[in-house]
Amino acid sequence: MTAAASSNAKIFSSSARKTFHHALTHLLKTEFPGIFGPAVTELFASQVEQLFQKFHPPRERVGWGQLVWLAVATDDLPGYGKRIEDTRLVPVILDLVAREDIDGLLDGRTWNDLRQARITRLCQQAHAQGGLLSQVDLGLLLTQSNSAISQVMRSQSRSSPEMPLLPSRGSLHDLGQTVSHKRSICYKRLVEKKTTSQIANETFHSPQAVEQYVQDLRRVQLCRDQGLTISDTSQVTGLSTRLIEEYVQLIAEFGLPNLNETSTSQKTEFTNGTKRQGTKKK
Repeated sequence: MTAAASSNAKIFSSSARKTFHHALTHLLKTEFPGIFGPAVTELFASQVEQLFQKFHPPRERVGWGQLVWLAVATDDLPGYGKRIEDTRLVPVILDLVAREDIDGLLDGRTWNDLRQARITRLCQQAHAQGGLLSQVDLGLLLTQSNSAISQVMRSQSRSSPEMPLLPSRGSLHDLGQTVSHKRSICYKRLVEKKTTSQIANETFHSPQAVEQYVQDLRRVQLCRDQGLTISDTSQVTGLSTRLIEEYVQLIAEFGLPNLNETSTSQKTEFTNGTKRQGTKKK
């Protein structure tokens, strides 16, 4: 090291330490004396600094029409009484306005079409970054009421059972009045006859969750075909009446055959086949 460099180091080294990291370590040492040792203080300050940088990305990372939003982490499931303060959040960068929106308007698409496309884009972008948007999030982003967002999402999901599932917090975390995930999963399994693993990949659900939804619908269907009321079905299955009503609607919509008639038909065919085999032996 030259004499000039050594002299500059003495003069300017303190300026290099005027950082957020060192301000945070000073805060911890002065406001919480004796709680953290030097090593833990440095580690804690580094973790907080990383979190700050994650939640405040550099401006060059946020382009035209984009914004930073805090979404609930996909793998942080809700629980009874669990508050948002106890939930892990992840910052996501969303295209609030995209060139495709303008191109769509130039091509004559309506504002309702644009709103539906934006909801789909925002949900998919957040999910790709490990987060989920709720209907409240979407309402704030698009300046729409919660009921208006809900209506758009439900009408979109009901337009066709083959429509891909929209990865929102309501559909993947099973919150609110969302029924699209149940509808999509059961349709793919019972009507399209897809495998559990296929459906899990297409709907962002675990194989266990896929089987649970299908089995719940089958239990409700069996009770209904036995002539049980909604109240009786609730007592037998342990499911809420609201959920049972949703499944009953899906059963009617899918045109699923009566399980009792199917079982009787299969039993008759089996019995007849056994009798025919017995006749042949004679």
